[in-house]
Amino acid sequence: MYESARDRLKELLRQETEIKEHISHWGPIVEQLARLSGETVDPDIASRINELKQNEASAQGAGQEMGLTEAIRWVFRQPLLLPLTPTQVRDRMAEMGYDLSKYKHVMPPIHNTLKRMKEAGEIREVDGIGGIGRAFVSAK
Repeated sequence: MYESARDRLKELLRQETEIKEHISHWGPIVEQLARLSGETVDPDIASRINELKQNEASAQGAGQEMGLTEAIRWVFRQPLLLPLTPTQVRDRMAEMGYDLSKYKHVMPPIHNTLKRMKEAGEIREVDGIGGIGRAFVSAK
């Protein structure tokens, strides 16, 4: 009896992990599609997406604040429909709760970090809508 209950719980936990991965993948896509189409994300969905983002960001930091490079890497790990401009990277960092107020001028360190990540092959520069955009290139 115990083994059966334990096995059922293990299966449910596996499914929970899989479902959370799917939600983490589709949440940002729904947000971006809503922005592009001028729609508003349902409040219950938006609340759940924000909750997952906060959980993921706090898990990343593991009790300590994430550095600028790690925060930018986190932004590019999210599913992207379009390349991100440096300004959009800044906006995504603010949305995830990254403290940008510690920088007197926030854009120069973001530009410098993007440049270093590009030189290291972590991201690549592509033509974006309305200017230059940057997109993540997986090392795999």
